[in-house]
Amino acid sequence: MRRGRRVAVVIPAMDEAAAIGRVLAEVPGWVDECIVADNGSTDGTGEIAAALGARVVRVARRGYGSACLAGVAAAVSAADVVVFLDGDYSDNPAEMDRLVDPVLRNEADLVVGSRVLGRPERGALPPQARFGNWLATRMIRLFWGARFTDLGPFRAVRGEVLRSMGMTDPDYGWTVEMQLRAVRQGIPWIEVPVGYRRRIGRSKITGTVKGVVGAGTKILWTILRARLGGLPTPERWRPREAVVLFTRFPRPGTTKTRLIPALGPRGAADLQRRMTEQAAATVRAAQARRGFRVEVRHEGGSEEELRRWLGAGWTYRAQGPGDLGARLDRAVREAFSSGAARVVLLGADCPGLRASDILRALRALDRADAAVGPSADGGYYLLGLRRVVPGLFEAIPWGTASVRERTLAVLRRRGLKWRLLPVRRDVDRPEDLVVLRGRS
Repeated sequence: MRRGRRVAVVIPAMDEAAAIGRVLAEVPGWVDECIVADNGSTDGTGEIAAALGARVVRVARRGYGSACLAGVAAAVSAADVVVFLDGDYSDNPAEMDRLVDPVLRNEADLVVGSRVLGRPERGALPPQARFGNWLATRMIRLFWGARFTDLGPFRAVRGEVLRSMGMTDPDYGWTVEMQLRAVRQGIPWIEVPVGYRRRIGRSKITGTVKGVVGAGTKILWTILRARLGGLPTPERWRPREAVVLFTRFPRPGTTKTRLIPALGPRGAADLQRRMTEQAAATVRAAQARRGFRVEVRHEGGSEEELRRWLGAGWTYRAQGPGDLGARLDRAVREAFSSGAARVVLLGADCPGLRASDILRALRALDRADAAVGPSADGGYYLLGLRRVVPGLFEAIPWGTASVRERTLAVLRRRGLKWRLLPVRRDVDRPEDLVVLRGRS
């Protein structure tokens, strides 16, 4: 922690095996988590980073912005500040306090490290990079009056601001998009001088004509698009897949009531807390790989209490009135009406849930109308849908061993296809506690 605040570092990297170890070694000890977003490395970059204690996120879609977006999704949900730096050793992690401290002092929400204001090593910024940087920043000054001097990758952003900015660019427009969104959204920003070193290995941008032209074109197009028609809105670019996690706020006496005789009110509430946190961590792991949006439907607790508990970056809504069927139906309909093409419902009482279960369900929906994760007690721990199915949640005897079969019967009557996932065990009754003992 830095001054009592959590700091996460995101390092996009592709084939940086020669540099990543030195980069991680220089990250200050007060950083809470280092996330290396491995953008398809073939030289063992991810393995080296993992061995050094970094959290590695594999990013299938190539692109600098894609790696950054995946890193943000995987970052500590409660991070107060998120820092970005490249994995090629050109940015100096030891200078990170210059970026983070102004955010913690509430001087700005975005702090950009300017290599122009600092002292780059000789040859670190080749002429083509200096010219492109000069042209882009002058265009921003002309159109919006914002006097940036650099579009460098080394920067720090307040966590809650980053998660609300609506970043979308999957390629080399990422850094300029962030600065343009800050200007257009009235987000306080400053620049601070930072050094810049000669990178280890060959640059993927300035090292080739194709890289220079491609990155420069994307940056200039991002600026012109913002000027002429505006940047893509988060609503327009929001993921077309939604995962909805159902849970209860862990207040003693109101949750896991069937376990109170065995665990007591506080013990049952603590179990609810631990299982929800485990389910949330599993969802975040899957989200980092797939990029879906997440909504938490909760019973008990306020939206603010849930956000403080499970972290920002997700949507929190009360489950609302009605039995479980009515609440599930409402969540599904609202998810599809907000633009989702696939919806996965999850409960928070399945300790065996894996990120692969969520990913498998979403893949299954490429060809099937539904994906069902059967629980051993006759219900289901996961239900994925490709569209609203009328009557799917009606007249279901919730809490009984016939829930799954009754649900499949509705799908069968409507001529729909479904895929079954691996069987998992829920924890709802005292006899289910053996599942937890087996995992301890």
